Order: sequence, then C-alpha cells, then structure tokens
Amino acid sequence: MIISILRRMAWALVLLALQVLVLDQIHPWGWGAPLLCPLIVVTLPLGTSRSEALLWGFGLGFVADIFAGTAGIGSAAMTLIALLQPPLLEFMAPRDSEEELRPSFSVMGRWNYLRFMALLFLVHHVVYFALEGFSCFRIDDIAISMGVSYAASMLIAIVVETVRNPKK
Repeated sequence: MIISILRRMAWALVLLALQVLVLDQIHPWGWGAPLLCPLIVVTLPLGTSRSEALLWGFGLGFVADIFAGTAGIGSAAMTLIALLQPPLLEFMAPRDSEEELRPSFSVMGRWNYLRFMALLFLVHHVVYFALEGFSCFRIDDIAISMGVSYAASMLIAIVVETVRNPKK
C-alpha cells in the first residue's frame, strides 16, 4: 500500500516537473499549451476510493496552479475528472479484471484505454479552458486553444504511456 502511494507520488512529481519545466513553455502555433497532469488522475487504480481520487485530483491541480499561476482553474478541472474517473473506469474496465486494475494500454486494450483517456482529457480541457476564458465573447479563440491543447496533450500522453508501458 505505502509502496504504491510512493510510486504514484514519484510519477506525479515527474509529470508535474515535465508540465512545469517543459510543456508550459510550448504553445503550438501560439495557441494553448499541452496539459499532461490529467494523466496522473487517469492512471489511478480501479480500487481507488472516490475521496482518495478527489484528494489526488485537487492536490495535483493545486500544485499545477501554483506553478502555472492559474488561480484555481487546474484544481477545478482536475477535481472534476477525479470525481468522474472511478465510475467511468468501472464502466469501461474489462469485466474479468482484478480489484487493483491500473488503467493502461496492456490491461484495458489499446482502443478501450484510448477512449477512456480521451474522454477524461476532453472533460478536463473543456472545463479548464471554459474557466480560463470565462467569457462568451471569445468563443472561437477559446475553442481553438482548447482544440490545439487537447490534440497536443493526447499525443504526448499516448507517447508517455507507450514509453512507460511498452507492449510485451
């Protein structure tokens, strides 16, 4: 139990460092930045309680907000996907899976995991950019920023997951 929490913390620190030091400096075509922090919440195991998932989501969003200077936007978006992750994982996980299933390409299957990850990333990005823009006057700019950021985030998340869990 303690070892799995320490591994998850180490994984969170690595992704947060990558987000803060590298990805926050990248703005493809001048729009949005890739957001990789939701991957931490996406990979929470199946047996994770809702309160533990909410703590992880809020805590990681809060730390990302501190470094990015986004007053609570990351916390709100991460907390929402942390709320949605356990029931969505129960719904999309293979029926014969064990209690401590950790979502990945190898466990859930490539397409099922990709749909799961894409849905949580989409919810995160919609909430994040809706709160960041907080206006109906620049909907086209917000939509373009969200779309570019979503595409870049998904591409980077797929690469990270492929490197982290190579097919055996």
